[in-house]
Amino acid sequence: MKISKRLQTIDSLVTKNYQHIWDCCCDHGQLGMTLLKRGAAEQLHFVDRVPSIMAQLSLTLKQQFPVQQQWRVHTLDVLDLPLDEVALGQSQLIIIAGVGGELSQRMVEHLLAKFPGHNLEFLLCPLRHQYKLRSALQKLPLLLHNEILIKESKWYYEIIHLLKSCEASTVGDNLIQARGSLMWDNATALQHNYLQQTINHYQRMLKNTKASIAERFELQQTLSAYLELQQSLNS
Repeated sequence: MKISKRLQTIDSLVTKNYQHIWDCCCDHGQLGMTLLKRGAAEQLHFVDRVPSIMAQLSLTLKQQFPVQQQWRVHTLDVLDLPLDEVALGQSQLIIIAGVGGELSQRMVEHLLAKFPGHNLEFLLCPLRHQYKLRSALQKLPLLLHNEILIKESKWYYEIIHLLKSCEASTVGDNLIQARGSLMWDNATALQHNYLQQTINHYQRMLKNTKASIAERFELQQTLSAYLELQQSLNS
């Protein structure tokens, strides 16, 4: 099964085996089936709200993966994940991809608050509002484990792997930075082009005369952070 570069990259960041992986907003299940095929988890959970998609996915899974104890299909909202069905100490990776940063933020905040004692990790690939998302994540009990920037066709994607800060962490775990951190290391043309595109976006937003004073202040703060980063990378 051929999957997109974005999904391949998310798959590559799953570098250990989990007891449960939740592939949220899974659409046609390509990422989850890739993880399932290589045995990345004892049980792979496919999550989406669209009944017709999940019914078809169930048929595909029954054909390709006949051992049904290895997977489950959940037709529900990510906010309703039944994480309490899993023992507290079992490792769970929640992958949230293909939705905006504000919705990703809401999902992460909700799950951490609802299941504070569970061993959770998050792998996020937000479509937009990355700065706002990271700013909110800084206030949560999370550490940055890894992050990467990729480009597929004309679109850029930031992929962020987070651990709960109360869990055992490795030497490489870092505090979350609103503008990103690890993905700018050893910057190439990819990073420089993406950074310039991001700066151009916020400069255009600031020219919007309909923006409120509060919105303009937030935009200026964000722009300043990226301009400071650009100066640092160019020095």
